[in-house]
Amino acid sequence: MNLIAIRAAGIAGIVGSICWALGDVLLVGGNAEPSDYPLLLQDYANRINFEPLGWMLPLSEQRMAFGALIANFSIPLYLAGSWHLFQGAKPAGRWLAWTSFVLLFCANAWSPLGHVAFYYPAMTFRTILETPTEAHGALIALGKHFDHMLMIAWLSAVITLAAGMFVLAIAIATGRSAYPRWAAAVLNPVSPLAIAALGSLLPDPIGRWIFAAVINVGFFIVYGLSTVLLWDCGSSPTLSRNTKRALLQKS
Repeated sequence: MNLIAIRAAGIAGIVGSICWALGDVLLVGGNAEPSDYPLLLQDYANRINFEPLGWMLPLSEQRMAFGALIANFSIPLYLAGSWHLFQGAKPAGRWLAWTSFVLLFCANAWSPLGHVAFYYPAMTFRTILETPTEAHGALIALGKHFDHMLMIAWLSAVITLAAGMFVLAIAIATGRSAYPRWAAAVLNPVSPLAIAALGSLLPDPIGRWIFAAVINVGFFIVYGLSTVLLWDCGSSPTLSRNTKRALLQKS
């Protein structure tokens, strides 16, 4: 029964990564030239200093709102995925497994704010296009406040995610986890992002969309590989009896 739960949680992580990647593409997957919006991307560029704005200006409010909310409401899938990775790390020892799990769980729990928060400065700066010049200073100041909150939320989640994946890689590298030791070369904070980043070199718009969703494309790779490796972990002849027992014991 626990093996079924491990498989289901891995699939949940895969589906969650797809939902989040879709949310990234819908929220920040556009492309505007400075000449398309000269007021915001040229005249006020130094005052606004919000790099994603050029990716968001061509997008409709409805598209951005849906991109923000689909990630927000699908975060339980990523939380389940964190448990899946924990099951793979558990045989490596309590401290490594639990440290990785707590970091990944907390990071995923915090990440919806860091994602949804892109919507608010973008919508604030876009409003400048429809308001009198006298209001522009106040809107720029408000947008920068939103951007400041965004960076706190986003960096908190991303840094904690990276730390959790780093500890997971250490657990795998010990050779005592439910994963083969070579999996540490992929299940770490760097390799899946590097693989995903290569996709951003593809022609537009595919490359632009992969760039926008690079973190969650990376997690698609992580959960895809982990689910394959743990699919038959309970019956794999390559695992020791103690490892099987530790992996399949009820949580």
